Amino acid sequence: MGATAALLALLLVVGGCDSHFESVNTNPNEPEEVNPDLLLPNTIRGPVNTSVLQAHTTGNLVLQYVSKVSFDTEIDRYNWTGVGYWDEFYGDLRNVEDMIDVAQEQENPNYEGVGLILRSWIYSKLTNAYGDVPYTEAHRVLEGEATPAYDHQEDIYRGILDDLEEANDILDPASNQLFRGDILYDGDLMKWKKLANSLRLRVLMTLSEKQGEIEGVDVQGEFQEIVNNPSQYPIFESNADNAALDYLEARPNQWPPHTQRVGTFRTFRMSQTLTGVLQDFDDPRLDVFADPTEASVEAGTPEFVGVPNGLTDDASEDFNGGRENQSSLNTERYFEEPNEAEGLIMTRAEVLFLKAEAAARGWINDDVQTLYEDGIVASMEQYDQSVPEGYLDQPDVAFDPNRAIEQINTQKWIALFYTGMEGWFNWRRTGYPEIEPSESNVNNDRIPVRFRYPESEQSLNAESYQEAVDRQFQGADNINEEIWLVE
Repeated sequence: MGATAALLALLLVVGGCDSHFESVNTNPNEPEEVNPDLLLPNTIRGPVNTSVLQAHTTGNLVLQYVSKVSFDTEIDRYNWTGVGYWDEFYGDLRNVEDMIDVAQEQENPNYEGVGLILRSWIYSKLTNAYGDVPYTEAHRVLEGEATPAYDHQEDIYRGILDDLEEANDILDPASNQLFRGDILYDGDLMKWKKLANSLRLRVLMTLSEKQGEIEGVDVQGEFQEIVNNPSQYPIFESNADNAALDYLEARPNQWPPHTQRVGTFRTFRMSQTLTGVLQDFDDPRLDVFADPTEASVEAGTPEFVGVPNGLTDDASEDFNGGRENQSSLNTERYFEEPNEAEGLIMTRAEVLFLKAEAAARGWINDDVQTLYEDGIVASMEQYDQSVPEGYLDQPDVAFDPNRAIEQINTQKWIALFYTGMEGWFNWRRTGYPEIEPSESNVNNDRIPVRFRYPESEQSLNAESYQEAVDRQFQGADNINEEIWLVE
């Protein structure tokens, strides 16, 4: 058979099969369209896990909740080459955008509203850490294209605030539409509305020094409107509202550090900074966050000893006579048990401290001291602890109107333990708590204030990358350059 005849024969076969090809190749056991409830679990789990792991490896170190010993102390010494969560969060955004698209196609505003909340949270973490990032053209990143433009930070924040307000408007707790797959709030849409508005308070306070600099955004006025109108803008009212992902005993819903090697986990020790503050306050959260030293437990006299941040490998290994005389993170809670710790997005305690600071700044009329003390109570109760008698009357804890911002944000720092990079973001904005750069650091005694853009952006998106760096930092893409947010 000649080539032409063979081709004709093939066409006839294909043409003859075409009429029933679709029915033959359709699996009757698979749905023809993806429902958003199938996408929602991983859409929640993915970014929460990204945030937990970044807290574990970087956030807890830079804000001196924990310190690093033995090998690989470089992050603790501010050698931040390759540090960040760009790829991880843009990967998580792909899942979020897919769910939003499906929800819009199926006219299901509840899934769309949840997607807008998660998208806003992720973008807030990206722009807070890097500065300008791809936002309006981020779909090009998500579609595999490598050359999106970077948006100005003020435009990103406007978009975030708009999305959170829209989420509040379209979420309908009284809806008859099915809402399944919710591993965060078990289908309670009112709690999602509270999260949307509580996150708005966080974002607005993040912009506390930028009043009047974002067209169409009245930072103080919007904060006040949310607080004063709870029927329209509900916010967290108790720890039951906390956006805290409960982990399970089985994969893939396990506490992320649980899957690490035990040797790696044991290189994270309690920081001398946090340990010292909690000891000075006689704070019961120390028992939740840390283990007493092995040697003191064996001697029958348990005690907590933190390690200074930024020691060299040898100095950290030898500090206080070695690891048996150093306190580790609470091993059971943060490593051994796959479902003991929670993936924290935001808590009632943080909302109370946000309101306390707003009251101290004169944005709202609530009583500063009451909000401050309620924040401490909420944080302790979050960990099943009670406020010890006399705790609120101690020096440095007892409310002092002349030190309100300092005291509020020091207690907020404690409450933000393991909440992604939020402790770092809040310290950068307020200067509290007052911490010294880590010892033996390699950054000229400066605490980093941002992540570098990933090297892949320099090679794959060079024009947009360079334009963004020149615009913000006059060409210096390093960890010491202040982003617009804190200029």
